[in-house]
Amino acid sequence: MRSWPPGTPACKELTTLDFRVADKTKAAAPRAKILLLEDRNDFQSVLGKYLVSLSYEVASVSSGIEGVQQIMKRGFDVIICDMMMPKMGGEMFYWAVTRTRPATRNRFIFFTGHKNNPSLEFFFRRINARVLYKPFKLSALEAAINEILLKMG
Repeated sequence: MRSWPPGTPACKELTTLDFRVADKTKAAAPRAKILLLEDRNDFQSVLGKYLVSLSYEVASVSSGIEGVQQIMKRGFDVIICDMMMPKMGGEMFYWAVTRTRPATRNRFIFFTGHKNNPSLEFFFRRINARVLYKPFKLSALEAAINEILLKMG
């Protein structure tokens, strides 16, 4: 049997500390909700998968009309919108959404492959838009999303 050094309290008098690992499933931070509007399936798929890999909740649609329907159903923290889509393009979508949900006006990120289009450039300047020109790096998209989320608090 092991002898204890003099002055050591008896086992009944010892205090133990309980170090438990926190359960990560209880208080997970809410994920930011992103609406992605892109009419090309391949590009929509790549962007959607990338955003999900960053732990965002993503709703993807192929047109501005579907985008308006999604906005009417629920709120989104960030709206990523292609400018050239059938039926309702990015500019018309922006005006439709911001008339009914004015708080969304600072949540948009637009992207386009038409860098020197005067009407698009006029629209972007008019609303002080965040714009990514195709081809863009995914890190640029992530930085634009982080900027919006940071400003939202």
